[in-house]
Amino acid sequence: MSVYALNYVYGGPQDVLTEHRPDHRAFLRELHERGVVLVSGPLEGDGALIVLRADGAQEIERIIAQDPLVIHGAVTEHTIREWTVTIGSVGSEPTV
Repeated sequence: MSVYALNYVYGGPQDVLTEHRPDHRAFLRELHERGVVLVSGPLEGDGALIVLRADGAQEIERIIAQDPLVIHGAVTEHTIREWTVTIGSVGSEPTV
């Protein structure tokens, strides 16, 4: 498994973002508990950074397709980039 940086850009009506943010955070919490999401949080402006552990970008695409903010159109664009951590660490290997 590799580590990936996922950047979200939020757009659309603010009320859609506000309405679905609690479900989005619950979705990410559940992924965190499973060891998929290592860290996540908003970026200054209209976006977020989510660091995940996955087998590839296609797996991340499948995962985020289930995110309530993606489903309801509050995420207007995203980028996924593999991230090689060379100093420090982000999480530990998940336990099975």
